[in-house]
Amino acid sequence: MFGLSEEELDVYREIAQDFAVAELTPMIVEEAKLISIWTEQNGKLLPVPSYVNKMVSDLEQIITLTTVNMACDYAGLVSELKLTEAEIIQHLHEKYEYFVTRQFIKYNLCFSVESADRIVSEIILELPYLYVDSVTNEEFDGDKYLEEKLQAYNDYLENNPVFAEEDEEE
Repeated sequence: MFGLSEEELDVYREIAQDFAVAELTPMIVEEAKLISIWTEQNGKLLPVPSYVNKMVSDLEQIITLTTVNMACDYAGLVSELKLTEAEIIQHLHEKYEYFVTRQFIKYNLCFSVESADRIVSEIILELPYLYVDSVTNEEFDGDKYLEEKLQAYNDYLENNPVFAEEDEEE
């Protein structure tokens, strides 16, 4: 399925989930400007820990769901070989930016348009690596695969406002 064996697909899903939970969610949470509801106790404003924990848990679930679904879509599109890498990137970005926005609404999380764009953009950049890491076929040359995809991702980085803003900040 998706150009991957059943075992490779299981590994692919697992590493996609690991990326979402261990790398992307902490980065998004760290960048969040406001992630709490405050309560007043003894004249001091304090965050409500249960609300913060629920928000982070919901965000992690959204990111994990998005990453795994997008990774499966990516593998399917790559195995069909009917689209260029740039077309795959554009298709996935448009589809999943809308998907993430819907998930934020579904989970009643406050968000900005930039946050949905940021999540999708970060996942897209990771997709070829996740794919290569899951393929165990000895005939598959992962380095060559990544090299063939490099220009499309460089173009994506250059033309994506999410990463342009990052460069300006540094």
